[in-house]
Amino acid sequence: MNCEDDMQIINVLRQDVHAQAQEGLEQLDMDRLMALSPWGRRQTERRFRACAATSPVRYFRDCQSEIARQCLFDGADVLSASALAGFTSPGRLHDATLSRYGLTPGEMRRRGEGVTIHFGFFETQVGVVLMAATGRGLCMMRLCGASPTEDEMGQAVEEMKADCRQAEYTESPEFLQLYADQLVAFLDERSPSFCPPLDILHGTTFQREVWAELQRIQPGETLTYVELAARVGRPTAVRAVANACGKNNLAIAIPCHRVVRSDGSLAGYRWGVEWKERLLALEAELREHRNQREQRERV
Repeated sequence: MNCEDDMQIINVLRQDVHAQAQEGLEQLDMDRLMALSPWGRRQTERRFRACAATSPVRYFRDCQSEIARQCLFDGADVLSASALAGFTSPGRLHDATLSRYGLTPGEMRRRGEGVTIHFGFFETQVGVVLMAATGRGLCMMRLCGASPTEDEMGQAVEEMKADCRQAEYTESPEFLQLYADQLVAFLDERSPSFCPPLDILHGTTFQREVWAELQRIQPGETLTYVELAARVGRPTAVRAVANACGKNNLAIAIPCHRVVRSDGSLAGYRWGVEWKERLLALEAELREHRNQREQRERV
């Protein structure tokens, strides 16, 4: 059986997982799925993960969330949406939508209407930064360059608004000042890290797993894409891991700049490779200074 045959089988399995979710099942029927697979259960799960970058069960949960989201968008109430998507209770649906989309079911039903997103521009050691946050945490941070024009700053705002069009956007730098102060303190060596509370509004389960692992990389350290894929338990999904890094909407807070190619060279960076290089150099310098201080304290 060749690779092309494997993909055909995996596509059949994916279709069945999606069909089970559409039927409103509360959990994936693995016996039904295995009846379509020529492999044993362990090999089926391994090959599924290799091709889909997630397990059959997690793919089923993703399908449930998407079905519930569409039901809510179509006007279904929360109780109906949870039942149609196979969630055992509205509370389970609430947890799923909040963790995956950063919105409660009610906010999603209103397509983000009623959600207030505060934003503002700040001068930092890495140039002008556009920050945005809800009442739950920082939801977007974009590097805008050393001296962006008014048109470039306006474009950055429009791109931000495209992510959640029905939300109410208000320019209120004072709401974000604490986040900006924390970032400046980190870049100025007055804080060992920049770890603000986050409210991630978008992202698949796999992308969120990658982003969570990125947050475990310490300032001054780097990982290769191969090493990152291994850390999230998907050693063959290097390309999918790189794509997840590219979808990150929270510069520095989710430090995708700390991932490099296997030869140590710098791959693409959403906000420009030159800024990735500057951030890595700055963090390496910060780490060296911390190491020197620790050595002096031990003497």
